[in-house]
Amino acid sequence: MTRIAVAALFAVGVALLALAAAPSLWAPREPYAMTRAPASPEAFRTVSPYGASGADVETLEFVARGVDAPLANAVVATGSDGRPAPLAWRNRVTEPVFFPDLDPADEAQILAAIKAHAPGDAVILAWWDFSRRIRAFAERRAPLDDAEASGLLIPTAWDADSTRIAATQRQFWGADVPEREGRTFQKFIDALLLDEAGGARLLSELAQGRDAFVALRLSDIWRASAARPGALSLGYKDFPAAGDPHGAMKAVREWMAREGVEGGYAVELRGATARVHYLSRGRDAQTLLAKLLPFSSSNPLALERLRLVHQFKDYWIYELK
Repeated sequence: MTRIAVAALFAVGVALLALAAAPSLWAPREPYAMTRAPASPEAFRTVSPYGASGADVETLEFVARGVDAPLANAVVATGSDGRPAPLAWRNRVTEPVFFPDLDPADEAQILAAIKAHAPGDAVILAWWDFSRRIRAFAERRAPLDDAEASGLLIPTAWDADSTRIAATQRQFWGADVPEREGRTFQKFIDALLLDEAGGARLLSELAQGRDAFVALRLSDIWRASAARPGALSLGYKDFPAAGDPHGAMKAVREWMAREGVEGGYAVELRGATARVHYLSRGRDAQTLLAKLLPFSSSNPLALERLRLVHQFKDYWIYELK
């Protein structure tokens, strides 16, 4: 073999090793880019309701490939345990990008309510990122967390890449979380998808004999649906609501009747729009999660195993009896 041929083979080998060492060169491009930056003074002002001035805070921005305007902006704090938690989240498109909108002022108010209603030794059961904020800022025992970062809301336009996108985001949000905590969190989802009696029993098991409270947002039903595809027949439709909310509700009921929607619906006002979250199947309205949230088919005050202790906007806090 000539020296030239040997040199060529060597060069090819070096190139292959370089590519193997940089798998991102082989990976298909994500449909978005996530950029991270140290928090600016403005970002600290945004999350000031938490009292997070001394926290390890950074900003995230999500931009679609080839589009200059951001899809979403966020302010994130990383605790001493190395786990990041969103403190503010603003989606700039119709569908949420990974997380629902998060207003620090609203969140700070609900965290204050948790401190007011839950004794210092009580357990608060909530979605994994909400649990991180409860631990950090409400100073209550919120044991649930998830290495899998279950329930990330991926826009339907990215369905073809959803598995890869979820894996990429999981590396960030699930960092430093033991897998056993994720298995426990899955039991929380199991409980929410059972009926009231079965779900309450499983929630009691998760509380391990302590006084327990359940903290939820309306968006948690979407997150449960994302975590368990097909478990809930969930959809949404937007109706104009500017100036005539009663007329909008009449249009909602007429549309539900025409479409044959058997489950309940919940209305979220978004500026001049009423977003209707609905359950197509009647049996889904019997899940504990649907009963704990403001669906037309539910009556939170009629629950036997959970007592409503606080409600603010789309947040609902219950005491487990």
